[in-house]
Order: sequence, then C-alpha cells, then structure tokens
Amino acid sequence: MPTQEVSSKRPNYFLWTSLLVGLMAVTAVVSPTLLTGTIATASKFFYLKFDWLIMWLPLLAFGVGLAVALSPRFGNIRLGGKDAVPEYSFLSWMNMLFTAGIGVGIVFFGPIEALWHYFQAPIGVQAAGLAEYQKVENAMSLALHVWGIPAWSLYMIAGLVMAYFTYQHKTECTPAAPLQYAFRHKKWAKPLGVAVTGMAILSIAMSVSSSIAMASVQIASGLKIITGFAFDAIGWKAAVLAALAALYTAGAVLPINKGMKFLGDWTVYFSVLLLLFVFAVGPTHYFLSTMAVAVGNILTKTVHHSFELYMFHNRDWVVWYPMAYWVWWVTWAPFVGVFLAKISKGRTLRQFVFASVMVPAGFIVIWFSVFSGFSLLDTVEGSGRLAEIANKGNYEGTFYYLLNMLPLSGFTKPLTIVLFLGFIVTTVTSAAISLGIMTSSSGRSENKFRAVVWCVFMTLISYAVIFTGKMEGIKAVGSFSGFPFVFVMYLWFAALWRQLNRDVPRVKKE
Repeated sequence: MPTQEVSSKRPNYFLWTSLLVGLMAVTAVVSPTLLTGTIATASKFFYLKFDWLIMWLPLLAFGVGLAVALSPRFGNIRLGGKDAVPEYSFLSWMNMLFTAGIGVGIVFFGPIEALWHYFQAPIGVQAAGLAEYQKVENAMSLALHVWGIPAWSLYMIAGLVMAYFTYQHKTECTPAAPLQYAFRHKKWAKPLGVAVTGMAILSIAMSVSSSIAMASVQIASGLKIITGFAFDAIGWKAAVLAALAALYTAGAVLPINKGMKFLGDWTVYFSVLLLLFVFAVGPTHYFLSTMAVAVGNILTKTVHHSFELYMFHNRDWVVWYPMAYWVWWVTWAPFVGVFLAKISKGRTLRQFVFASVMVPAGFIVIWFSVFSGFSLLDTVEGSGRLAEIANKGNYEGTFYYLLNMLPLSGFTKPLTIVLFLGFIVTTVTSAAISLGIMTSSSGRSENKFRAVVWCVFMTLISYAVIFTGKMEGIKAVGSFSGFPFVFVMYLWFAALWRQLNRDVPRVKKE
C-alpha cells in the first residue's frame, strides 16, 4: 500500500502557533474582558451568517459514518492492517474516548441543559398552546440532540478520517494529512494543509481553555457550598486553576497507558457510581420513562432538529443554541480525532464508527435523562429551586444543589468535585498530547516538552474566561477558533470517500 514519507521541510508549527497563542494568553491575563468580548462579538456574527451551513453538518457526519460502517467494501478494513491488534481493551478504549470527547461539560451542563431549552427555546414555555408535557419533552429532546448522536458523529468522523490515513497510508497524524494525501496532485492541497494544521492547533488551545474554566468555577463553587468559605472569589478560582494545571500537566508528561488510561478508567467509574446513586434514590420510575421518551424523540425528531433554524424567533437563542454547540464540537474534533486515531489501532472501521457514536451517546441519554430530567421535574412539580438558581446565572452551583435534595449529599458533593477533577484532567491531557504530536518535528510522535508548553498557554487563556464569568464567554471561547473547521469537515468527507474508493475498487461483475 502506498505511503507518504515525512517531509524534512515540515513547517515549524510549534514556533508560530505558540507565539500566536502566547500573545492571546498574555492578552487574557492583561485584559480578559477585551479578549472574551471581542470573541463573543465575532462568534455571533458567524453564527447568524452561516447558520444554514452549520445546522445539518452533524447529521451529514453521521450519514457518512454509517455509509462506511455498513458498506461490505469498507466496514471490515482494520486500522493498521489485517494483522493489527488493539493496544487497549474495549472498556479502556471506550473510557478514554468518552472522557476525551465530552469531559467536564456533561457535569457542568447536566442539570441545566434541558432547563435552558425549557425556558428559552421557541418550543418551550414560550410556545403558546403546547401542553406542559410537550414543553418538557421538547426541552429534553433539544438537550439530547446537542449532546448525543450529532456531537459524537462529529468526533467519530474526525477520528475515522485521521486514523484511516495515519494507519493505512502512514501519513502524519494531523487534521491536514488526509487532505494533503487524498488530493496530493492538487496545487492547493499543500498550502491548505499547512493552514488547516495551524488552525487546528489554535482551535484546540482555545476550545480546551473554556473547559478548563468551566471545571475551575465548578470546583470552586462546590468547595464553597461544602465548606461555607468564599472559594468562588476570583483569587480562589485562580488557585483552583493552578492546582488543576499541575495535575493535567503531569498527566500530559506520563505515557498514555499510565496517565490517560488510568485517569479515563477511574473518571468513568466515578461518574457511573454517581449516576447509579441518583438513579436509585431519586424518582426511578420517572427516570426510566424519561429515557424511553428520549429514545423515541431521537428516532423521530433528529432529522427535524437538524434542519430547523427557528426563523423569526429570538436569534440570541439560536446563536447560543445550537450554533455555538455545533461549532464547539467541530472545534474539538481536531484534537479528539488525533487522540482517537492514536488509541484505535487494530479496530475495524465498522467497530470504530458504531462504538465511538452509539456507546457514548447511549450513556449521554441516561445521564441527561437523570440529571436534566430531575431539574425539569423539580421545575414543573417540585420546589422550582433548581430553576431559580439556574435562572440567576449560578450555573456552576446547580449540580450541587440538586445533590442537596437527595440523601448522602455530604458524600456525593465531594465525589462530584473528584469527578470534575477527573474529567478536566483527562480532557486537557488528551488535548496536550494531541498538540504535542501535531507540533512535533515528525507530526506522528508525542513531544512532552511541547505538551507542557501548551498546558501553560491553555491555563492562561482560561483565566480570562474565569475572570469574566459569563456563559456566553465560555461558549464563545470554546467555539470561536472552530469556524474554519466547519468548511474543513466537508473536505474531510470528500477525502475519506475518495481514498476509500481508490484503495478498495469495486469488483466488476462479468
């Protein structure tokens, strides 16, 4: 099978991207409001102008993945060759995939995501003539549409494209390599590849910074609720940020099989433990019913949601949902794709597609049905306390107040802090490893020193998000640098399909 040798003239991505991100990091420390305000303004403009192009991208990614997995020509192709053996057990593989791809977001947004849609969406409480159960169903359906199959389809396609070219054609493990290889006879392929790799590095640094900020404020809020001390003050949040930085920097230095694998396994174990506890001591029958309805809505409403732009409705809601989420996932796709490629040698394309979409999406259905479902139940038939807290902007405290409504909160709230630590450390560790690979001299191997440098820069940018403390700032910083990858995604689809048909030609019937 043809291969592509590593070029000795590979651009020094580390030099110029680190200088640019370093400049942004300095701006974040000196004038954090300027940084996040500028990014939020630019983001809103892009969402409003390109909403028609963004909306159906996740559905298209899912369709391309299904076409590959179900194809008798392509589905059985094994990454690394016919004799390649997986390096990790299926459980560890899924744990690392899951914690790298979603991370702290499911805990931060778990209790508030459906509430947000219930109060803000055109098909929530604002919709005249809808029965209450329909408003609740719509809110949960929108939440799962964002965090479920569509999100994981974007991660899946990024990982599938990069893994296929890395293992089958020995290319660099970068977002640009599939384009440069599949379109290698096109004059535009090489310069475009350089630009794509540079944009991917900036994209990763920006998007992961927003997740670091989320985890920092959530942990600080939990410490305040548990101890009563003012851990949510900016000084304490900065201290929490520094402690997190020490942990994920250490994780980036350790080998994947010792650092990331260990963290990924235990983070998932803790999240499952907390989920099972709330499921068991909470309104279990209601949770089961919510899951059943949620699955039905996924089967019947996914296509509708994927083409609904809510014309003539409040555009602010459309901007921050679903546009910001879609682009946020696209922003994460380069580093999640690189990391998935790194850990997926020995898997068939069919295994890769179904496992990387269905398993984590199934967990998301259960997680949101329990935590967002609990918040909706409290809003409609309970105290309304969780909605009151969330509507005041105390997003980071909602999870802890939910646990206060259940037994053994003195145990579960500290466990939640540990969970935040695990998720953010695994997320940033995987991002730093990906950045180290992408900015290494070969574009294939890890570079520990450069991974540490990226950890430092991401920490400084996250400080700006913590300082401003606005949800719009978190989403804007998380998705801003992913705008170009909305267009790159379409090129990935073409590159993958083009190369698969070259490698496995159709057998002509006599």
